[in-house]
Amino acid sequence: MKQTILILTFVLTTFLCFGQKQHLEPVKDFKQYEGVLKEYYENVFPLLYKGYSEKPIARYTSMPSFSYEYSFSIEIIEDKNYVVSNRLSESYWYAKNKKKVKLTSSKAELSADLYFKIIELFRLLEEQTKKPENDLMGVDGVIYYFATTDQNGHVKIGETWSPNEKAFLGNLIKVCDNIYSLGKGKDIYQTDVLKEIDKLLTDLKQ
Repeated sequence: MKQTILILTFVLTTFLCFGQKQHLEPVKDFKQYEGVLKEYYENVFPLLYKGYSEKPIARYTSMPSFSYEYSFSIEIIEDKNYVVSNRLSESYWYAKNKKKVKLTSSKAELSADLYFKIIELFRLLEEQTKKPENDLMGVDGVIYYFATTDQNGHVKIGETWSPNEKAFLGNLIKVCDNIYSLGKGKDIYQTDVLKEIDKLLTDLKQ
């Protein structure tokens, strides 16, 4: 049983390679997966993305190996800009009774400056997403997804796997976690997040 769990965890978390990358990598079409992974993706995303637009402006998802999945989506609600933060009550992957996994959702209104900076960041991330030259796989960790909709109306998703905290993508994760925390009502200032995004944008444009 333990060996089976390890194998499944390995498959689930081996999307991306190690390294000090400055870019995301394209996501494999989730519909191409089979067996337990197919069943997982077909059920976890509809639950985790409940209340989100089908065509995301900017959407971030964290899927840890051993903890609950969580995400945020930038949404326009009644002509105002919001970050909507969703999280599951427990890891959907490991839940013994998946029907008992609950969603908690909260939101916070964003300033116009922060709203447009987040959009700019996600569009640049999408433009610079590219396939890896070499794949070095990992076992345990966290998969992060970043989604936006391009000018042709196509949803584009990039991903990274447990990046080095000091690398660009590691800093990106920290900023996105702060945006998620804004939606959860945590004590985080939008002006500070704005400065963090400006630094990321500078690094991306170099």
